[in-house]
Amino acid sequence: MAVSNMPIASERKVSAGREVSFQPTPSMSTYLNVFCAGEFDAIESETEGVKLRIITTKGKAESGRYALESTAQILHYYNQYFGIPYPLPKLDQLAIPGGFGGAMENWGGITYYETALLFDPQNSSITTKQRVYEVIAHEVAHQWFGDLVTMAWWDNLWLNEGFASWMGTKCTAHFNPQWEVWLEKSIPRDPARRIGIPKEQAMEGDARATTHPIQQPVATEGEANNAFDDITYKKGQSFLRMLESFLGEEPFRDGIRRYIQAHQYSNSTTADLWNALDAASGKPVTEIAAAWTEQPGFPVVTVKRENNGKVLLAQERFTIGFSKASDGLWKIPITYFIDAQSAPATMLMSQKTTSLEDIPMDRALKLNVDGAGNYRVAYDATSWKLLLASLPRMNAPDKVNLLSDAWAFVQAGLQPLAFYIDLVGRLPQDTALAVREQIINVFDSINHLLADTPQRDQFRNYAQWVLRPTLNELTFEPIRAELPTAPVLRASLIQELGLLGDQDVIKRCRENFEAYLKNPASVPSDLRGATFAVVTRNGNAEIWQRLHDLGLKTTSTEEKQNYYDALAFATDPALIKKTLAIALTDGLPTSRAVFLVSKVARESDRPDLAWEFANANFKGLLAKVDALGANSYIPSLFTFFTNPNRIEELRSFASIHLSEPSAKPVEIAADEIRFRADLRRRLIEQIGVLK
Repeated sequence: MAVSNMPIASERKVSAGREVSFQPTPSMSTYLNVFCAGEFDAIESETEGVKLRIITTKGKAESGRYALESTAQILHYYNQYFGIPYPLPKLDQLAIPGGFGGAMENWGGITYYETALLFDPQNSSITTKQRVYEVIAHEVAHQWFGDLVTMAWWDNLWLNEGFASWMGTKCTAHFNPQWEVWLEKSIPRDPARRIGIPKEQAMEGDARATTHPIQQPVATEGEANNAFDDITYKKGQSFLRMLESFLGEEPFRDGIRRYIQAHQYSNSTTADLWNALDAASGKPVTEIAAAWTEQPGFPVVTVKRENNGKVLLAQERFTIGFSKASDGLWKIPITYFIDAQSAPATMLMSQKTTSLEDIPMDRALKLNVDGAGNYRVAYDATSWKLLLASLPRMNAPDKVNLLSDAWAFVQAGLQPLAFYIDLVGRLPQDTALAVREQIINVFDSINHLLADTPQRDQFRNYAQWVLRPTLNELTFEPIRAELPTAPVLRASLIQELGLLGDQDVIKRCRENFEAYLKNPASVPSDLRGATFAVVTRNGNAEIWQRLHDLGLKTTSTEEKQNYYDALAFATDPALIKKTLAIALTDGLPTSRAVFLVSKVARESDRPDLAWEFANANFKGLLAKVDALGANSYIPSLFTFFTNPNRIEELRSFASIHLSEPSAKPVEIAADEIRFRADLRRRLIEQIGVLK
């Protein structure tokens, strides 16, 4: 079978095989061209006059059924939203088993790494199901925003990726509100990178000295490859969400329709989008957007109450470990509500300072409603006390926003660890996924930072004490009529508690693993990854070998990834080295094998062994890395160190072995090492707060 952007026009047998001719494409950018050929299976349907197909290698087509049904739903939503129907006669989506890292929005022929498109109802987890939907929603959004209208140059890459990230999440949330996708932890392309809410990932990087504006000059191929980062994708997405919240959904949508209509089958710039939104909303979008897209960083808004119902607001740039940062001024779309009053209010903060009037002295004031704004908020003592008292009445997004800001202030050294810990302790006990996931992510980071310190055991005891009641409430095994988010949270809690040393959880995981070996169906698919990780962390060479053998036997890419990911949790140096060696074999597809090294560096708490392996085999590893990762792969392995002495080692290696486009990733890694060293030092000093 041969597949390209348009349907087949004709085909005929020739002496060497078959000759296939395709219908001509409309005007489009050449980077969107696709041609795939091979022994494929396919399933198909049709929606609104468009032929849909999911195309796989032999024997896997039925695993594309969920993707096929989801695509029909997503395509209809976008036809309505953009006001211009999908312009091609067909949309093929191809699942590629290896040698390809993510997904690519080729017009009419989107390509995916298998686990981003295929879902097996019997063996795939809910997390996989959610990821499949989100990735399809992102790539199909590109069919308009990126394909029908294409950025003029790579300095406007965020127009493609930031918008598709925002639109895909919006669509996913519309049809699947139970997934809490605006607050979920993302699943990054590199499985070893930090996880967390996409907006928070972008803000953490944007607070550093190595950040850059959303719009950045691009003169070379290397600079273009480096532009595919969290700022481009996730800050772009967060800014668009904040802007939509300020303008209103309908004016924002009308502006997008104007933009698409004016620039279809052509190129555009960021200014074109702002002009369309200006015209549709009647608000000064161009003035608001300039600072958010043309200067680096983001603001923190400080809140100070006076005795007359007046609240003073002031803004400044928020930074972490970056004392010489240039200041900035943003036009901030502020949203806020007063506890026990129903409707949130909105204002545009255009100057360094402003004020709110007539705020009741005894009511909590919460800025950044639902955490939709791309700014942090620092409250004075009076305001913070009132907020803490209002926590039982606060929704999950606002609780997550307070937790995220509190942890960011600890990271920046603006607050002690006790500030975050006190907030965690005051939260009502519940099983809200996003709230508990935020705490789990922070605890996981602290646990890694305290590796090889006497303070680690004290922290682990505390973390178990905080997390275990939630697992007890959920129960270890699934129950009938539980919340849709329960399986995801249960798996996160089991894995984290197992890694923290909860003996009961470890025992249950070992029992589940033995049951799984006899009958895989005995362990729910959502719990398998967590079970494998926990038994490997607390296991021996026999368990390692059993998982490795399972990985060799399975033909499922998703199952194979689960088995091999678990091997990265081993702590025995001999087993760590055996896991690392897999990266140079064909045990995993090329696009995933190389990331096993960084997975080991993080999960084993032995980045030294991972780097020792990579240093000895860097040519073989780099040969497996795709163009987008080539510049950053080696520097990224250093981001798990906490010893600043490693910075010079990285720079020395880069000067000899890496090309000039790696200079920026090297500085990002150096900044991460300094940050981790400083945070580790402060955590060790302050861990006594845990009683």
